[in-house]
Amino acid sequence: MGRVISWGVLGAMIAFGTAHQASAQGYDYSYPTPLPQDEPYVPPAPEPEPEEKVGQNRGFQGGFNIGVPIWFNVDDSIVRPGADLHLFGGYDIGYAMFGINLGAMWTPIDLNGAPGVPAGSGGRSPLTRLYGAPEVRVQVPNRTPILPYLAMTFDINFWNFRETGIVCNYWYCTQANVFRFTPGFTAKVGIAFRIKRGAHIDLGAKYSYSGAGNFFQRKEQWVTPYLGFFFR
Repeated sequence: MGRVISWGVLGAMIAFGTAHQASAQGYDYSYPTPLPQDEPYVPPAPEPEPEEKVGQNRGFQGGFNIGVPIWFNVDDSIVRPGADLHLFGGYDIGYAMFGINLGAMWTPIDLNGAPGVPAGSGGRSPLTRLYGAPEVRVQVPNRTPILPYLAMTFDINFWNFRETGIVCNYWYCTQANVFRFTPGFTAKVGIAFRIKRGAHIDLGAKYSYSGAGNFFQRKEQWVTPYLGFFFR
């Protein structure tokens, strides 16, 4: 009996000494508190992505629009509203875009009953304009879906109205339309509405001026409201 008590006292003293030494050396034998079993696991919230700086969206921009040219200082019963198909593309540096425009414009000319037109030569025919132009656009990028802009182009115009000529090669001759050159420029203002990332609805109007050149007898002016799409 006495030996059993002595061994018990000795074991307690050894356990106390071991715990005291571990505590002195900085060890901690505490166990973590388990999570309650009835609470659902909630994952930590993801870190927010850094916001893209306004005006740093660089890349190519391109699009198209369809407009209705309305001429100034003309007889509306003869010169009717037509159609303008416009394509453009360029490099977008955020606050500006430098690009190229290509397009074709048709304006119906109704000569039925027009003064000075010989009998039998009336009817309706299109005044056709083919054009190309470098463009400089200034835009205002922001964090809203709306992108306003101003643009200027210097137009190279080629016009045709019922004028044809004979064109020949080594094998045959054919009749072709004759286009004549005039210089001009266009100023436009518009608003683009973002419908998804990189895609916009383009709404605006452009004022165009053409010198007389080799086609007109005076300068001509017209305005073209337009609607289209562009991608950036």
